[in-house]
Amino acid sequence: MDQVGGRTKDSAMASERHCDSPKTGAAVEAQCHRHGCAAVRVAGTEGGTLVEFALVVPLMVGLVLAIFTFGMGFQNYLVLTNAIGAGARALALSRGSTTITDPCATAISTVYAAAPNLSQSNFTFSIVLTTPASGSGGTSSSTTYTDTCKITDLSEGQTAQLTATYPIVVNLYGWAPQKLNLSATTAELVQ
Repeated sequence: MDQVGGRTKDSAMASERHCDSPKTGAAVEAQCHRHGCAAVRVAGTEGGTLVEFALVVPLMVGLVLAIFTFGMGFQNYLVLTNAIGAGARALALSRGSTTITDPCATAISTVYAAAPNLSQSNFTFSIVLTTPASGSGGTSSSTTYTDTCKITDLSEGQTAQLTATYPIVVNLYGWAPQKLNLSATTAELVQ
C-alpha cells in the first residue's frame, strides 16, 4: 500500500476532498482536523485581496501622477534654463550688430524662440548690465532693465546677466498649492 505522510493514499485523498468542500463552519474544521488537512478554509476570508488592491491602487496612482507632475515641472525648468542661456548669449553678442537697435528685446525674443512650449505672457525678465570697475580703486556700476534697452547701453567688457521667472501650478487630484516660480539666471561677457 502506498504511504503518503504516514497515511494511506486513499485516506489522504479523502482528507483533501473534505478540506476542499465549499461548506464552512466548525463541523468542517473538525472533520479536516481529524483527517489531517494541510489548510483549513475560514469563513469570511474571500475578497481580502480585493480590499488590499482597493487600498493600494489609489496610493500607487497618486505616486505615479506625482512623479509625472514633478517630471513636467523639471522639464519646464530645463527648457527655461536653456532658453535663458541662449538669450544671454544673444544679448552679449548683439553689441557689434548694426541691425539690432534693442538688444534686450532681441534677447527676450531669443528666449521665446528657445522655449516654444512655455507661455510668453507668464515670463518675467530682469536684465542687469554690470560695468566693471576702472582702476584699482573704482567701483562697478549696474543698470537693470526689464524688457528694453538701447544698443549704446552695451559696452565691451560688461557682464550681461539675464534672469527669467516662470510660474507653474502643481495640480494633483484637485490639490493646488501656491504658484511655484521657476527661475533661471545666466551671465555672459559682452563682446
